[in-house]
Amino acid sequence: MTAAHLPQNFLGLPEADATYERARVVVLPVPYDSTASYGAGARFGPAAILEASRQVELYDDELGRTPAEVGVHTLAPLLPVMSGPQGMIDAVAEVADRCCADGKLPLMLGGEHSLSVGTVRACARAHGRLSILQIDAHADLRDSYEGTPFSHACAARRLLDFGEVTGVGIRALSAEEQEFATRTGRRIFWARDIARDRDDRWIDQVVAGLEDPVYVTFDLDGLDPAVIPATGTPEPGGLGWYQALALLRRVGESRRVVGCDVVELAPAPGSHVSDFAAARLAYKMIGYFAR
Repeated sequence: MTAAHLPQNFLGLPEADATYERARVVVLPVPYDSTASYGAGARFGPAAILEASRQVELYDDELGRTPAEVGVHTLAPLLPVMSGPQGMIDAVAEVADRCCADGKLPLMLGGEHSLSVGTVRACARAHGRLSILQIDAHADLRDSYEGTPFSHACAARRLLDFGEVTGVGIRALSAEEQEFATRTGRRIFWARDIARDRDDRWIDQVVAGLEDPVYVTFDLDGLDPAVIPATGTPEPGGLGWYQALALLRRVGESRRVVGCDVVELAPAPGSHVSDFAAARLAYKMIGYFAR
């Protein structure tokens, strides 16, 4: 796939420490948001995350180590495919296929949530049927939206082709999505129930339902907007920062994660709060998953 330009390395790592050959993790920036249905701008998310990541401390005090030492390589951003979202998903899958074949853990930075279908498809080809953990404000279970089955609003519905999807932090869906979820027995952990669970038993329940291998897709609107306000479709409520980290750490400790993504950052001009939080989250995922 043709690159838009040379990449800015995630975390600002020197080229000698960020080669593809030695990397355990490969970061794939995909600046694309053609199906945005409310606030546009997610195409600027990957660049904002890469820029903010230069300010992230490499040492992780929680883990007591420097996760970047596993090796982190950043690919060049993918140019948009003009044929539409399905073509873009195919392009993402093509690059992620190579990463998986080379034994890397792909970390895709979006862009809109539909792009996750590409990395999940590649991981399923390499590792078999997946357990997919979807952290999100929205169910994303529409079969089609605004004329395409590859809209960001259909992401989880398309992911069902590659494994069981567990939604966490969900607090917005249509009547049709609710009917589909009920009829097909979808695993959904509602944000309202998580908020009432003072003992975090929900984390045990989420992890118990995941089987190896696992893919984690993190739509940033799954977090409370107080943590990351800059998303295209914000919803009140959601996971707190430490709730989300506790879940991700438990998944990384108890399951084999083969791929992940962070999507739907729509940077807000004049504020770096969301950009930095997204970059920090991506680095925490590296620390938890790339063992």
